[in-house]
Amino acid sequence: MPRGRPRREGADEQILTAARALLRERGYREFTVDTVAERTGIAKTTIYRRWPSKGALVAALIAPPPESSDPDAIVRETAEVLGLLSEPDAEAIEVLHAVLAPRRKLLSEAFGSELQADLVIGALLSRLLVVREPVTKELAETVLRSIRDGRNSIS
Repeated sequence: MPRGRPRREGADEQILTAARALLRERGYREFTVDTVAERTGIAKTTIYRRWPSKGALVAALIAPPPESSDPDAIVRETAEVLGLLSEPDAEAIEVLHAVLAPRRKLLSEAFGSELQADLVIGALLSRLLVVREPVTKELAETVLRSIRDGRNSIS
């Protein structure tokens, strides 16, 4: 017989729904597990049992890659996800790895080129980490236009 109380039905989805909304509202820097707990009425310890850190919870929200093989859709979705991670800290770098590795693979397959995938991801990451500005839909569109215009010249 299992020890302790059984897991509350629907708690995981309730936590993820509240966390997703909070991340969109406040961004990564202002996102806290405390606020997720307050919004859901679920104890912080319960949340931490499922996701051991803020980064792990955020990764659970955004790590699954899109189900599309269309490079334009992948780039747009990747830009949207990176837009949520403004001003990343060390823990966010692990989230970035979890988020970007499968998207890089999808883009490599869609473009038929790892270099093109790296150029796209590099442009988005440069905006986020070097320029320290949010990744926007407009940036994604500019990157896509550049790739389409020069698609055959990069291999």
